[in-house]
Amino acid sequence: MSYATREISTYSGQPFELYLFQAGEDSWKLTSGDVSRTYNGKVYTPEAIERTEIDQDQEAHSGEIEVTLPRTHDLASRFVSYIPTSPVSLVIYRGHDGEAEVVPNFTGRVSKAAFTDVCTLTVSSEADLLRKKVPTQRFQNQCNWCLFSAGCGLQKVNFMVTGTLSSVAGDTIKSAVFATKPDGWFNAGFFECGSDVRMILSHTGDTIVLIAGISGLEAGDMFKAYAGCQRTVADCRDKFSNLANYRGFDRIPTKNPFDGGLV
Repeated sequence: MSYATREISTYSGQPFELYLFQAGEDSWKLTSGDVSRTYNGKVYTPEAIERTEIDQDQEAHSGEIEVTLPRTHDLASRFVSYIPTSPVSLVIYRGHDGEAEVVPNFTGRVSKAAFTDVCTLTVSSEADLLRKKVPTQRFQNQCNWCLFSAGCGLQKVNFMVTGTLSSVAGDTIKSAVFATKPDGWFNAGFFECGSDVRMILSHTGDTIVLIAGISGLEAGDMFKAYAGCQRTVADCRDKFSNLANYRGFDRIPTKNPFDGGLV
């Protein structure tokens, strides 16, 4: 019998599923079955993992599923205290005992995690993500380019500092090198230590505050920090000398004629 025949059979189906989670160079290979299975050269180990049904309708969130696994699992631990540095993707493969054919049944990306006595991961399908409309350019006051993007044209290495951390307290870190730049220089920039990257929320003196802490970060660690941009004409001109590439519309009238007339 073929996979398709077993899949629609009332009595002959003996399904199993393989879950391949990936985040950067890390991966977790699990199966809902009770024995280890090898597929494409990868070994999937049994785990207490299950999912909700996959919807195929046209609702806005039809592509979402929930996957539950033990809260003590290594994958679950990545979501406990801090945001994972790399997005976590998921591919679910499905097959039947006695059949060689295994097919991809779902692909998506973890969008959030919740903890009770188990860890519940909400996974949005790739098809659902691709349906979202994201404008590439907007008629707005701020610059449309992301700092250091191709449109911006600046090289991030030219606005980078390196140093050693002197203090770490959760999302607040200190280093003497931060004080070599004026307050706010690193606002909306990013901090890099090894493979971990975080956005910088604020900068005052020798102190910066990250959007979220980094597990294992401690005093003495080497790092790189990059300047941030408020995406205004003033920043582009005075801080980066890059006004020729500014892609904002800073002279948009602020008065709405439909509210108070033209006068």
